[in-house]
Amino acid sequence: MSERQTLLHTVALVVTAALAHGTAAAQLQELPASAAYGNYAVGVATGFAVDNGQRFDPWNATYGRPEYRALLRRVEAAGQTRTVVFQLWYPAPPDTSRGRLARSRSPFPAASGRRAHYNDFYFQGGGVLSRQVGAAAQVVLPEFIHLRSGGTLAEAEDAARAAAFADIGQRILGASQGAWQDAWAAEGKFPLILLAHGLAGSHGMWSSLGEFLASHGYVVAAPTFISDGGLPLVFHDEDSPFAKKTPPPELQKAYELLLGEVKVVPYFYRLLFGQEGRGFAPPENFDPATAKVVPGGVERATSMMRNLLRQRVSDVGLVLRTVRLLGADEDTCRSALAAMGATSAARPTATHYLCNLLNGRIDAERVGIAGHSLGSMTAQLAANHLPGVRAALGLNNAPPFAWTPAEMFGAGVTRDGLPVGSRSPLLLLIGDEDDFVQQTFVSLFQSAVAQAGGDPTQAFPLAAERAAPDRMDNPQPVALSAWLRATSDRVLVIVRDTDHFTLAEDFARLFPWPAFRRGELPFGQTSQRVRKPTGTAAFDPPAAPGASYTQLGWAAVGDAGSVYLPHVIRDWYARAWFDWHLKDDADARSRLRGPDPFGALTAVRREVR
Repeated sequence: MSERQTLLHTVALVVTAALAHGTAAAQLQELPASAAYGNYAVGVATGFAVDNGQRFDPWNATYGRPEYRALLRRVEAAGQTRTVVFQLWYPAPPDTSRGRLARSRSPFPAASGRRAHYNDFYFQGGGVLSRQVGAAAQVVLPEFIHLRSGGTLAEAEDAARAAAFADIGQRILGASQGAWQDAWAAEGKFPLILLAHGLAGSHGMWSSLGEFLASHGYVVAAPTFISDGGLPLVFHDEDSPFAKKTPPPELQKAYELLLGEVKVVPYFYRLLFGQEGRGFAPPENFDPATAKVVPGGVERATSMMRNLLRQRVSDVGLVLRTVRLLGADEDTCRSALAAMGATSAARPTATHYLCNLLNGRIDAERVGIAGHSLGSMTAQLAANHLPGVRAALGLNNAPPFAWTPAEMFGAGVTRDGLPVGSRSPLLLLIGDEDDFVQQTFVSLFQSAVAQAGGDPTQAFPLAAERAAPDRMDNPQPVALSAWLRATSDRVLVIVRDTDHFTLAEDFARLFPWPAFRRGELPFGQTSQRVRKPTGTAAFDPPAAPGASYTQLGWAAVGDAGSVYLPHVIRDWYARAWFDWHLKDDADARSRLRGPDPFGALTAVRREVR
């Protein structure tokens, strides 16, 4: 046992108080002081990481649809190699004469630069982007983005539906941020945190967490992965060989193909059942009573997920190498990035070069990583595989043991006799009403496989991953299993009345609670949800709907006014976690080991040395 492990001791706190229906917001009387934004203003910039030694999209070259593989052939014939777009948030000098902004945004205007908007993250994207952003927002906020058709939606109304998505997409893209484009970087040397999105996500989903961490003295980088990202705007790179050789109408069609599909789940159905899936749902002709798992299907689907996670970890490593170079001196940065093919990072924006924006500002030996959903899996694996990454934070998911590439976790067993999991410090935050994870890991990978004549133990070899979920003690068996197998500092936070998206996605903060409650939003509905089935019913959900609950969201808290509670909880834990592991902040360690400040909103298990 390592010296670090011998220093571990258990500080157990499991909150079991019942939370009355609809009263979640009333449980928090005031915000913890450390939940406030820091005193730095926040700058934001966009960069491209390029790997000339890698194909443009190796994963989809194997698994993609024929139309997508045809696009890859055209892109690669133009000379374009692997390209990953990423967003940077960084500490900037504040203009204190202009005062603090609202608590829900970064705290100060910057002394230089202009106020950023979502459009800056998406390069003033056109119709295809606004539709994509609107569709993504509907998944997160169906109550806000409801098309009032006066009846059921028919196929003939698809155009109106697309128009509604485009409208809400434009509202989001035009929304102002708390960061400042082209701001000067503050003096100092700051740890680096990487943020990995989930399936079909993008770097734009991280603006609130990116701003919060940067305001407390971190450089934050968030990539959009080509393999499964929703908005990988790689052809906006000034050095894109494909963009230089492609007329604008054809480039738009290429983007529509690149952005228009969520690929992983359909490919799973194809490999496992020999059928093509549609989005997150089974194909319309999928009948568990008659479907059969094709020979070798479980192994091929599992191998696909391992390969996807390998690709994502590789992309995180590419962005990590690129951002570390931005912290080097300007000549080293420019020559090294030119050798990689990422010369656009050394070209001027309005006020600076990326290669001189952050030189001397990044502590390249103090790196953390966080992620949501598939990004949470990515973060946990990257923390164990990439050199210099000290700690991981995962939201709403963890990698099943079978999906974990063998080279990314060590062999052996834990002191409890379980296969070894994360060796790096691991903080997991999960929602107790995460029906998406339950649908994926229980309904899809276990029940459907079993009903179709397959062996679910091939996909989930650990008994703990196949356990019947309950609401608070074990709402996500795969996540709990990953936490139990972690061998370093570990904290598990279960957030009540929270689904798969609200801890991570940024769209919700565009719709402040008072306006929502007054019904002033054109798409405003209610934040009512139906509880997911638990116990044995999770494997065979009843036809009758479950009880309703109020999704945790905006609330009036003490003197703070209206705050978005899921992000307050996430930000408090993220700051404490990274302050302890990246800054050696003893006060942050005390916060992690002390009483949880969120009372009945959370249940916490922890082992912190």
